[in-house]
Amino acid sequence: MDAFQNVTEVHALALTLTRTMTAEELTRTALLFTQLGTTMATLAGLLDLEQGGSAREQAADLAGLA
Repeated sequence: MDAFQNVTEVHALALTLTRTMTAEELTRTALLFTQLGTTMATLAGLLDLEQGGSAREQAADLAGLA
């Protein structure tokens, strides 16, 4: 799936949900997805750091090469 197709599908889903939810349901769902996305991004970043070492360790390793 390319980026344009992804954006189009997300947009279509948002429109569908908006048409079928009350204002309160829409607000609660938007807040839920925002928190979910932020939490997942934080976890992905932490996992990346764990797998690749911390930024400080990586910088020290690069300094040792000079």
